[in-house]
This record gives sequence, C-alpha cells and structure tokens, in this order.
Amino acid sequence: MPVDGGAASGDKLTEAEAAARSAEVSDVHYAVALDLTVGAWKFATSTVVRFHARSGDAFVFLDFAGQVESVECNGRELEPGAHEGSRVRLAVRPGANTVRVTGFAEYSRTGEGLHRFQDPLDGRVYVHTKFEPFAAHRVYACFDQPDLKATVDLTVTAEAGWVVVANTDPEEPPTAGERSTWRFGRTPPLPPYLVAFAAGPFRRLRSSHGEVPLALYARGSLFADLTRDAPELFAVIGRGLDFFRQLFDLPYPFAKYDHVFAPEYAFGGMEHPGCVTLNERFVFQHRVTAEARRHRAEVLLHEMAHMWFGDYVTMRWWDDLWLNEAFATMMAVVAQAEATPHGEGWTAFTHHALPAARHADRLPTRHPIRVETADTDAARSNLGPIVYLRGAAVLHDLASRVGWETFVAGVRTFLRTHAWSNAGLDDFVAALRKVSDEDVDRWVDEWLLRNGVDTVEVVRGRVVQVPDPEARHLTVRVAAFDEHEGELVLRHREHVSLGPRGGARDFAGELIVPNDDAVSHVKVRLDPRSRRAALRDLSTLDDRRTRAVVWGALWDDVLDARLPARTYAAAVLTHGVLESDIGVLEALVERAVRAVELYGDPADRDRLLEAVARRVRAQLATAALGSDRRLVFARALVDVSRDHGLLGDLVRGRSPWPDLEVDRDLRWRAVVRLASTGGDIDGVLRVAREADPGDNGGRNALTAEAARPTRAAKEEAWTRVFGEGFSLAERKAVMAGLRQPGQEDLLTPYADRYLRALENRADEPGFAVAFARGLFPRFTTREDVVLARTDLLLESGRLPENVRKVVREERAELALMRAARACDAAR
Repeated sequence: MPVDGGAASGDKLTEAEAAARSAEVSDVHYAVALDLTVGAWKFATSTVVRFHARSGDAFVFLDFAGQVESVECNGRELEPGAHEGSRVRLAVRPGANTVRVTGFAEYSRTGEGLHRFQDPLDGRVYVHTKFEPFAAHRVYACFDQPDLKATVDLTVTAEAGWVVVANTDPEEPPTAGERSTWRFGRTPPLPPYLVAFAAGPFRRLRSSHGEVPLALYARGSLFADLTRDAPELFAVIGRGLDFFRQLFDLPYPFAKYDHVFAPEYAFGGMEHPGCVTLNERFVFQHRVTAEARRHRAEVLLHEMAHMWFGDYVTMRWWDDLWLNEAFATMMAVVAQAEATPHGEGWTAFTHHALPAARHADRLPTRHPIRVETADTDAARSNLGPIVYLRGAAVLHDLASRVGWETFVAGVRTFLRTHAWSNAGLDDFVAALRKVSDEDVDRWVDEWLLRNGVDTVEVVRGRVVQVPDPEARHLTVRVAAFDEHEGELVLRHREHVSLGPRGGARDFAGELIVPNDDAVSHVKVRLDPRSRRAALRDLSTLDDRRTRAVVWGALWDDVLDARLPARTYAAAVLTHGVLESDIGVLEALVERAVRAVELYGDPADRDRLLEAVARRVRAQLATAALGSDRRLVFARALVDVSRDHGLLGDLVRGRSPWPDLEVDRDLRWRAVVRLASTGGDIDGVLRVAREADPGDNGGRNALTAEAARPTRAAKEEAWTRVFGEGFSLAERKAVMAGLRQPGQEDLLTPYADRYLRALENRADEPGFAVAFARGLFPRFTTREDVVLARTDLLLESGRLPENVRKVVREERAELALMRAARACDAAR
C-alpha cells in the first residue's frame, strides 16, 4: 500500500557528499520511463543516466529509494549489493558513463515524492510530484542535488483517458489503447528537485500570452470553479510575465507555462518550470474576499519569479535556499502593484508577513537567514518564516539602501552571468558590487549571517536601539504625531541612524513610531505614552503603513507579555474594525480572537469571547449588504459564537443574513464550532456531508468529529491519527480538531501519550513532524509537567533533529502562552 511516512530513516545527503560528487560528475542527462499502471501501491521506474566522470577514481553513487530490479553500469550488470539503502554504488570510468537502473517505487500519501490521491466522489486517481528538497530519488534514480543540473527525457505510461502534464510538452500525441504512453520533449538543464509531472483524468483550459502557451489543469469536480476563475488567473499570469520580462530584461525562459491544481497538495505551490503545482484551495469553491484573491495572486507571482531566480539560475546547495525563496517572496510583493488590481503590496506584507518573521526570531530555533546546511534533513527544517519572510524584508531594505534601479541592475547581471547554471551568495554579492558602492559585505555579515532581529524602542521620548552584541547598523525613519481634536496628526518625520555603538534621538509627540515606513527589519517597542495614544486614537492616523507598524508593535507586545490580550482585542474591536483594507481587517479580527482564546486568562475566556461576539455582531449589522466586510464579520461571529441555534441553522443552510448565502466555508465553520462547544452534531454532520460529499468535506468532518468535547471523541480521534488508510492531509485534519482551547481537562491525559508516541514514531519524518506540531499538548491543566517532561525528551537525544526542532518550538509556544495569560490575568 502507499507509504504513510516520509523518506526512509537515514535517507539524506550531506553537503560534503554533494560537493565531492559534483566535483567528479558533470554533463548529466536522464532518460526516465515510468509506468503508472502497475498497481495502486507502486509504479515501475527505469532511468538511464549518462554523465561524464572527471577521474573515475572517486566514489560515485546514484540516489534511489525504491526497490531495485537491476543496475547496469557501462554495459555490465552490477551485483545486488551495489544497491544499499537509498544509494546505488557505481564503478565509473573517466569520461563518458552510462548507467541503467530499473525497479519499482511506492506512491506516497504525504505530499512528497509521487503522491497518489483517489477522489471519493468518483473513484478516479490523480498523482503529482513534489521533490524539494530531496525526494526526486523516491521516483527515479538520480544525483539528487541542486548543482548537478541535467536535461531530462521523460516517458510516462498511464491509464487510458489520463492526462499527463510535465515540464515540457509531449513530442507527439500519446499512444492510444488500454494504456497511453506520453513522451515529453527534452527539458533544459534542471536540478532533480524541479523535474515534475502530474497525471490523472485532469481537465484543461488553454490560453496564451504572446508566444507563451498557457494552461490550467484541475480534476473534474473543480472544473466549473476553475472555469469561472480562469479569466482572473490568466490575467494575473499574463501581466506577471510582462512585468518580470521587463524587470529582468529577459524573456520567460521556458517553452510553456502550465499550472496544475493538485489534490491533497501539502504546500501552497511549487515552481516547477513549465508545470507549476498549486494547492486546490486556490480554486475557489465558495465566496471569498478580495484578500483571498490578493493572496492567490501573490502565490502565482512568487512561483513565477522563481522561473528566473531559482529555475533559470539555481542555488548550488541548500545554504542558499534563502536567496531563492526570499527573492521570490520580495518580487511577488513588488509585482503586486503592476500585475494585479490590488495595489501596492508592502502594507499587506507589513501586516501579514513581518509579525510572523519576528515571531520566528522569538523562538529558540531562530537562526541566521543564510545558515550552513549540513544535509538535506537540515534543508527541509530550514523552510520557514526566517528564510522566506525575514529574507524578503532584508532584501527590501537592501534595495532601498542601494536604490531600486541599482538593485535591479545587479539582479540582471547575476541572471545573465549564471544563465542555466548554479550560483550562490558570493555570486550575488559580486553582481551587486559591480553596480553599487554600498558596503554589501557588511550588509551580508549583519543581515544574512547574524541571528535575531534588532529592537528599536521609545524611552521617554528618545528613540534608541536596544543594546545587543549582535546589533546592526540601522537607519530608520521615525514619525512623531500629536493629538489634535481627537485625531493623531503628523508633527515631525526624519531618518535616524542607530548602531552597535549606540545612538539616540529625542522626539516630542503623543505617539512616536520608529520605522514608520516598515523599510528596516526591526522590532518596534512603543513607550507607555505612545501605546496609550495608539490604543485611544489609532484609527485616526491616516498613514496606512504607519498604522500597520503600530498594529504589529501591539501584537508583539501581547506575545511578549507586555500588553494584556484583552486590551489588544478591545483595540481591534474599536479601531481595527475601521480599517478599509479587507485583508487588514481580516488579519486583525482573527488576531483579536486568537488573543482571547490563546493568550487571555482562561478563567475569563468564555466571557471575553461573548463580548467579542457582541461587538462583531454589532459590526455585522452596520456593514454594507453584500460587502466583504459583512462576510468577514459573519465568519468571525461563527468562529466565536456559542449560540447553538444560530450554528445549527447555518449548517442546515438557513442564513439569518439575506445577503450572505451559506456556502461550504460558512457551513463547515459552523459545524466545527458547534462540535467544539458541545453541540449535538450527529444530525447536522450528515447535512453538511450531503452538501459537500467530496474529500474536502471528508476532512472537515474529521476535524468536527475530533473537536467534540467528549472522552469518546478524543479517543476516536487519537486512534485515527495512527490508523491505517488515512493520508497525511486527513491526519492533519483530525489533529486540527482534537486539540482545542477550552478542553484542557479532556486533553491533559494525552500529554504523556503524545510524548511516548512521538518518541516511538520519530523516524517517520513525513508523519512525525506533522504530529509533533499538530498535537503538542498546549492545552493542559498540567503545563509545568508538560514543560518538564518535554525538556527531558529533548535532552535525551532520541529525537531526529527535524522533529526536535518542532518540539523545541512548540515548547516555547506553550511557555509564551503561559506568560501572556499571566499578563492578561494581572491586568
């Protein structure tokens, strides 16, 4: 049957091994043939690898995690012992070598490798690949490292009636019969992790932009929704291609540009050249706000930026993962103003991304943006907010320092110099040196290689940098505001230089906001006077970006146990609800609810949530009919309501708001809330499933059943987490329901079981990381015991590093939550 874990234990590649192999191997080409008709649990795989060996004396191996049938090297069949674990040892000769590996490999259900999904509605099967950072060898034999780029000839044999989408177009129409064979054109040089295909009875929509063919693919049950969204999707893609072509002064470097919406996709998207894969949540099956459309466009533009920066020029090793991801994140924000109708992107970035980046630096697993990456397990662990979000923030700061035109000139030089090859940090810096007099080396040392985030605070009217041995040279813009007739009015604004040796500037004003333009990546801490002014009058401040900085500072104060959670929630319900940007409104209201549920005094939780519900209900009543604001407040009300009558009516499709239809999203929100608050869902769950009978409904039903506050429900959910036959996506759905705030008495017995299970299942990376994150006992009546026993497990050395990292983060989140709750209780 399909494997439920990730890569096999011990299946990793070290940087030293990769460097030695790339010094010996060059000029690689793969001919990969896959047969997907073998069965439901495995597929046949055959790879012919042609490459040049420098000396023939070095130890050379191919990566392959499947079952080997035969290995032939330069016409000689190797002994069975040549394949050990996930490596095929080769006896190569100087010059040209040819190796053939045949065998079988297993489908996965974790989203990595070749993921297999069966649609419960019609029984049809869909598969898709996702190889980053080290899973290509779970499908075909290869040198699975980014700096051994290769051209690829791919052949896929599939069921009759299937469509196969890959990096290139088929050379000719697929053969017909009981099975179909698809032979694809040769790819340009690609690293193994970017080779991709998806197969199944997908349906397609075609278009083009200039000379670039475009296509969108989705399964049949989503095709009507895809068709409705297609004009918007194609418009963003077309405008994005124009923007990046002009920005980089290079045309789109691949022959076609397809997007495949893949079932049970474990991530947001992946930048496979010519064959981008995306999460199906971006095919909207219910009403969404303008913010959801903005975010979808941002994802499309992020993956598009990679076509040049990541695919055309690729990092040598995972140390420079930051450069790929930070650059694409930044460019998606920059492109938003030109390629979408949503306007400039940096205010949204300040609201959504920067708090997450700062929070990652609050955790014990914080690390520099560029980090020495010993092996592929470490590469997998480094995917996160520091690389993506803090990386984008400091690149934005660098572009501001050197000037945008100069920065773009450096990027163009970098791309032209390393076209179709690999490059790293030194190459990027060299390109910037050619066009700028800025001390880029100091910038690298301070911003890429140092840990943490600098704090700039206001102390009795003085803007100062908090002393730190790792402090950076800072130039921040500071704005001071006075209160005038109930409004905050700008008094003074100037740039201030701070640095490791100190530096401060006196300002006068009711509200003093360092870094008010959010260009420098720093943490802002307001003084008591400024905080009082913000809590009293924030909505009167007319600069959107400055308001975003202040909102971020207030949220940081909650997480740092400096501001009671209820005070933050009250500020949102007074001032945040007046924000005109729907994405900002959504983010603030969601944080207000989180503040009360997670960081407020548990003894007051129900009362405070009821107060939130009253305020939200009042906002809902005054919002314009049919507006996004109405939808945001309706969702928020459902998420905090304990009115079982209202929730039950929504599940049955009876909306109390004539302008708001009960769609799938609103219905499932009501089901889960009804379940978690002790309502009877036995009857309404059937109604919800009838309205949404597919896999999305199935996962939501799993969440709702696990959310019920009964011992039987929790025990059933725990069994399902470890049961056979569930995909990782389904198990995550169960975990999302099982762990609920307010159910501490029921969840406390699972704390010990969690720690034991984690230790026993830690060698299943695909499952263990999700389990470690999803069921860490945050909600328990024995927090001291959980913290102490978690420490013992961490000190034991029995957890793999990637699992240990997650547990350290979750332990820190629990400690943070305790401190914030104590702050709220001591208000």
